[in-house]
Amino acid sequence: MKKIISWCLTRTGRGVLLVLAGMISGLAFAPYYVVWILPVTLSFLFFCINTATLKKQAFVRAFGFGFGLGAFSTSWIAQALMIDGGAFAALIPVVWLGMGLLFGLFFSVPAALSLFARTGLPRLFAWAALFTFFEWVRSWILTGFPWNLMGSVWENTLPVLQSAALWGVYGLSLLTVLMCSVFALWPQKKPIMISFLVFVVVFGVGAWRLYDATRTEVWGVRLRLVQPNIPQTLKWRPEGMEASFSKLLRLSRENNKAVTHVIWPESAVPFLVNWDEANRLRLMSAVRQGGTLLMGGLRAVNPSERTIANSFFVLDDLASVVSYYDKSHLVPFGEYVPLRGILPLDKIVPIDSDFSAGAGVRTIPVPKAPSVGPLVCYEVIFSGRVVDPDRRPEWLVNVTNDGWYGISAGPYQHLGMARMRAVEEGLPLVRVANTGISAVFNGYGEVIASLPLGTEGVIDSALPTALAPTPYARYGVWIPLGFCGFIFLFSVFKRK
Repeated sequence: MKKIISWCLTRTGRGVLLVLAGMISGLAFAPYYVVWILPVTLSFLFFCINTATLKKQAFVRAFGFGFGLGAFSTSWIAQALMIDGGAFAALIPVVWLGMGLLFGLFFSVPAALSLFARTGLPRLFAWAALFTFFEWVRSWILTGFPWNLMGSVWENTLPVLQSAALWGVYGLSLLTVLMCSVFALWPQKKPIMISFLVFVVVFGVGAWRLYDATRTEVWGVRLRLVQPNIPQTLKWRPEGMEASFSKLLRLSRENNKAVTHVIWPESAVPFLVNWDEANRLRLMSAVRQGGTLLMGGLRAVNPSERTIANSFFVLDDLASVVSYYDKSHLVPFGEYVPLRGILPLDKIVPIDSDFSAGAGVRTIPVPKAPSVGPLVCYEVIFSGRVVDPDRRPEWLVNVTNDGWYGISAGPYQHLGMARMRAVEEGLPLVRVANTGISAVFNGYGEVIASLPLGTEGVIDSALPTALAPTPYARYGVWIPLGFCGFIFLFSVFKRK
C-alpha cells in the first residue's frame, strides 16, 4: 500500500491519475449523468493546479485531465467511421487522439493562466472564470465544437437546468467548476458552505419556476414525429431506398386523422427535393388534405455546378415547397473537407462534392402553425446561435440523423444539448431523429413525449406555446461572460 501511495505522489503517478480522473468525469455527461463524481475529480484537478508552482506544471496537469475526458466522452465518434464497411476505421485512433488533444488544450491553457492569481480561493475563481471563457472560445474557433461543455451535466436535472434561462450552458459551467472544485480548499469550511448554499438557491429557484410554470398548447396544431429507424448502412444503398421511402409514407399515414403537421428527420429521402418533381409529388400521400410536411432533404442549389445543400423543407398537401432553409453550420469531414486539396482525406457522407452552406439561422413560415426556426443536425449544439436575431420563431425543429452513431452515448448527448437550447431560449423544441431519440420539449425543458433510441414509430403530440424571451435569449453569452469577467477581476485584485 505504501508503494502505491508513493507511486501516486510521483510525477508519472499523478499524471496517470489525472488522465483517469478525466475519463471518470465523462460519466457525468449523458447518458449516465453521474454528476456526484465531479466534486471528487474536479477537486483533485484543482488541487493539482493550486499546488503547481510553475505555469508549465499547471498546463501539463490539466492537459492530462482534459485529454482523458475528451477521448472518453466522445469515443462514440468511432461508430461513424465504421459505417461504410470500415473504410475509415484506420482513423479511429486519430479521432480519439484528436478529441483528447482538443479537450486537453482547453483545460490546460486556462489552468496555466490561473497561476496569475494567488493560491487558494483567488486561484479557484480565476480557474473557473478562465475555464468557462475558454469553453466559449471552443464553441467558435475553427468553426467550433462545443460538445460536452461542463454545464451539460445538468441537462437531466430540471430544477438546476432552469438557470440556463438566465445564463445559458456557460453559466452552468461556471457554477459547476466553482461548486465541484471547492473541496480542494479543505479544511477551509466557509467557501464549501457558501458553495453549497448557492447550489441550494439555484435548485430551489428552479424548482419554484417549474412549480409555477404555465403550460399551454398551440390551438389547432397536432404534430406527428416520424422515426423510421433506418440503419445508416442501408440508407444510401439503391436497393434500400424505395423501402425506406415507403416506410416513411406508411408511418405518416397510419391513423393520422387528427394530425395536421408531419415531421420527417434529416435527409429523409434519397432524391433532390426541389429537382426531382416525380418523386416529390409522391410526398402528397404523407399528409391529409390541408396538412403540412416538414422534412429534412437534399436541395439542388446550382444543378449545373452540382452544388447541393443539406436542407429543411416545408411542403403543403400538394407537395409544393412553401419555404426552405439550408443548413449553415456544416460538419467538418462529414459534410465538407477543410483545406480540400491539401489534406489527403475525403468526407464520410457518400456524396461526391462538399455541401453548400446556407446564410445562417432564420425563421421560416409554416402553414396553419407558428413560424419555425429549423436546425439541421448539430446546429442545435451552438448555444446562443440557434435563433434568428431579427425574427424570433415560436418553436424550434431539430431534424437529425444520428444513425451514424448507432446505440452509443452520442445520440443521448445530442438530445441533451437540444433540451438545453429549449430552456435557454424559452422555446418549445421538436427533435426528429432517424434512429432516435425523437422528442418534444416545452420551453422549460420538460419532455412532453419521446421515442427511445433504436426504435421505429411515431409521436403524436400537441405543440407547446412559446414562453416570453428569457434573459439569455435577449442578451446571450454576454451574461455568463460578464459573470466570468467579474469573478476573474475579483480573483486578481483580492487581497489576503
